Amino acid sequence: MMCERALSRETAGSRLADKQFVQGYIADSYAQLKQFRLLVLNTAWEIDKYNDYKRVRKDIAAVKVVMPAVLHDIAWRAMQVHGALGTTNEMPFFTMIHGAAVLGLADGPTEVHKMTVAEQVLRGYLPSDDDWPTEWIPRRLAAAHAKYAEYLDPEVDNL
Repeated sequence: MMCERALSRETAGSRLADKQFVQGYIADSYAQLKQFRLLVLNTAWEIDKYNDYKRVRKDIAAVKVVMPAVLHDIAWRAMQVHGALGTTNEMPFFTMIHGAAVLGLADGPTEVHKMTVAEQVLRGYLPSDDDWPTEWIPRRLAAAHAKYAEYLDPEVDNL
């Protein structure tokens, strides 16, 4: 609907499709939908591969978190491209936006799904051995200097 409207409607001497902001709406919607579809396909593939819903739990929860936002965002952009017509009951955008909110609650609150995702993701990580992150640059530099000390010229400041 959004692209059809952008190609059909003219305003201020040119098509909506030629307006940079509308092009941004279309590009953002395309990218967001493509990312979501890939997440769904990857999750389905993992379900088939592992046949273990517990193993894929975080991905299933991530789909449930992302889906209402994708529907809301794309419907909102489409409504904007349609202008005043988009705000009427003659177009489906308000129903879609409301539906996004309802779908976000249909299988439990989004916040619960986010907690599931975070808990499952955190299981794949370990804490650092001390107060400093493992990617702390001074530690990495010291380790590199220690590892390659025999190759470094002691007369030159290598820091």
